[in-house]
Amino acid sequence: MNSTNETFHFLGTEVTVEPAASTQTQRFFVTLTIFTISLIGLIGNLAVFMFATTLKTLQNSFGRLSASQSFAEAVLCAVFLCFYCPMVLLDIPSFKIVSAHAGLILLFCYDVCIFSHLFIAFNRLCAISFPIEYSNIFNDRNTRILISLAYAIPCFTSIYMHLANKCLLPYVDFGWYFGVNTSADCDVIRFYVDFCKDFGVVAAIAIVDVGTIVMIKVTAPGMRQMSANCLQSQKKREREITFVKQCLIQGAVFATELVFFFIISTMQTRPVMIFLCTTVAWSLVHTIDPLVLILLNREFRNMLMKNPIGRGRTTRVTYSTQPIDNTSSHN
Repeated sequence: MNSTNETFHFLGTEVTVEPAASTQTQRFFVTLTIFTISLIGLIGNLAVFMFATTLKTLQNSFGRLSASQSFAEAVLCAVFLCFYCPMVLLDIPSFKIVSAHAGLILLFCYDVCIFSHLFIAFNRLCAISFPIEYSNIFNDRNTRILISLAYAIPCFTSIYMHLANKCLLPYVDFGWYFGVNTSADCDVIRFYVDFCKDFGVVAAIAIVDVGTIVMIKVTAPGMRQMSANCLQSQKKREREITFVKQCLIQGAVFATELVFFFIISTMQTRPVMIFLCTTVAWSLVHTIDPLVLILLNREFRNMLMKNPIGRGRTTRVTYSTQPIDNTSSHN
């Protein structure tokens, strides 16, 4: 472990980097934890991105929104894997200097993810409530607009607002996490732009998901009557039940992460507990997200079994000789 401060020049400014306050053994286990979580998350998100962009049954609004979200989550996992892990393990001063900007990239990717989740939730609600009008509501043009918004809004909230107010997210060795600079302006940004916005979006997702669940219950009698004479309707009903499980799990995971990151972490004084409530929670939520999608969706599991990553990207999955309805992949 370094014993003296090191001085560097970054963007014309002299920057002093303090030596790591933790031991090499502590940093090893911290790195091992995040490396494992991020590697699984990166592979999972790349798998979802690849299948969502190649499966013919996902060449629709839901598939494109899912691919866009998975791309942002893959970038987030890659930053933790390729930047955070070497910085912590090797105690690299130059990485610590730019860590404040790496933190903003992580924040940007997180915001892209939650806004994508919100748009996907509306997508599912429309698919269940307005099956006839669905293709017109979520046409190619509107889907591109939603994807652009999912990236444009975080550009303002996560990048511009933080840079304009000098509220970066530098790496903090005590707790091994990315923390917002301490100042009156940054406290306002952290509460309103980060905390309130994130909880507001997650709350909106929960409301939309509840509405979707209600619509599933409302349409259940008609679906059961149709299912008696139509195998395709029965399969669609099974996918709707899978959707209920998926949306509840994903919503609970994101809500839990926000509580740990913004609330429980502020009550902790031990570095290990701060690490678990912040960095582990932050990286873990983006690893669980693609795993939930893969484990609860038969199409993704079939493709993983028949067509592992790197093999036969043009292979298509066929289920029957019947045409596939527009809502077949929304769960």
